[in-house]
Amino acid sequence: MKNRFNKIKWLTGLCAALLALSLVAASCGNAATTSTTTTTATTTTTTLSTTTTTTTTPATTTTTGTTTSATTTAAATTTAAPTTLTVNDGKTTNVYTLAQLEALDSVSGYEANRNGAGTISATNSFTGVRLTTLIKDAGGMVAGSAVKITGSGNYSKILSYSQVYSGTFNVYDQTGAAAVASNQPYMAIIYQLNGSPLDATTGPFESAVITAGNQEGDASLWIKNAYEIDILPPVTLNISAASSLANVLKAIDTAYTQANPNVTIVLNTAASGTLQTQIENGAPADVFLSAATANMDALQKENLIVNTSRKNLLDNTLVMIVPNGSTLGLTSISDLATSKVSKIAVGDPASVPAGTYANLAFTELGITAAVQSKLILCANVTQVLTTVASGNVDAGLVYSTDALSSNQVKVVAQAPADINAQIVYPEAVLSASKNPTAAQAYLSYLSGSSAVALFIQYGFTMAGN
Repeated sequence: MKNRFNKIKWLTGLCAALLALSLVAASCGNAATTSTTTTTATTTTTTLSTTTTTTTTPATTTTTGTTTSATTTAAATTTAAPTTLTVNDGKTTNVYTLAQLEALDSVSGYEANRNGAGTISATNSFTGVRLTTLIKDAGGMVAGSAVKITGSGNYSKILSYSQVYSGTFNVYDQTGAAAVASNQPYMAIIYQLNGSPLDATTGPFESAVITAGNQEGDASLWIKNAYEIDILPPVTLNISAASSLANVLKAIDTAYTQANPNVTIVLNTAASGTLQTQIENGAPADVFLSAATANMDALQKENLIVNTSRKNLLDNTLVMIVPNGSTLGLTSISDLATSKVSKIAVGDPASVPAGTYANLAFTELGITAAVQSKLILCANVTQVLTTVASGNVDAGLVYSTDALSSNQVKVVAQAPADINAQIVYPEAVLSASKNPTAAQAYLSYLSGSSAVALFIQYGFTMAGN
């Protein structure tokens, strides 16, 4: 019995050993497969980089589309270790290998960085090429243009013309306090740090602000693994926007042009109907932001907008306001039909969407006939607001966002919910835009976190929320 038990125990052990060996073999098979996959990816990346390097030299001119496509693909597969630096002026492209960059006139100096938390990196000596040298070789840039530098993970930074040529960068002393530059800072593409080539994490190309040996530059302008420099031409965007958007767009446009220094925005605000007519008559405009869908619908039927760019951006609410000092005791829009009220300011419904919504509210509440003779028609909602604030009328109907902008009026009622549900602000790029790509980029910015925060701050609601 004991021998039988030992035999069973021996067989059990043998089975366990065989099972362990089979698992090890399977694991090795998987490891081999993984290794093959990695090798294949690496080979593909190397082939692409080599092709780019050998077919293009700094003096060679290629079409922007072809070069950009190759560069984009390379960036997607070799972001951690770019092998070339592309400089594009919008018409031609120069592609530099490390050896070609080292053959250009070099500069030596110091760089150190101070990040947002105030931490300062050690001052390092560097060797590299001035950004202006690369720009000159690519054809140069004119006042009003900008430079975009892209690096690891497609991280990018845009520099203004004055930053590139006048060195208008933030500089700090060794304590991290703001300082006056000891010598003019400038941007350079670094390929050697403290006498050695850059390591794989940061190189072979890195951009940074060069300062005096005892000063630091802004760390946000340090870009590791820089692989592309684009010279952005000056762009002027004409924005036609409803009057109720005037204040918030001024704030948004200031932030936008700071981030995009090659863009100049010309803001034209008026009643949506007036803007529609201007656009139909050929007034220069790249973007239309309407306070009503009807005006956008009309332009779309006339093929005056890019249909694919149209989108509902914002919602708003129509409210009744009175002067702060009002003693009439008005609490609802229906009160406008009573003898307490003699003058009511509203937007002209012929061109002002807020006036159209006011008429709809009067109709729904059954007071159209009673208020008709009391109406003072205004050219836009801003004029309605100022007329009420001045005390020249007893009440007025504006958007809630307009009411928030004044401390001389107070909201006493809202329009019926079904009327407010119709108040939507659509956006679109215009077919006649001379800068459709830049116009679409602007619209995309309006849906981004920075612009959304400002819209909410000014009382708007994002469409669909």
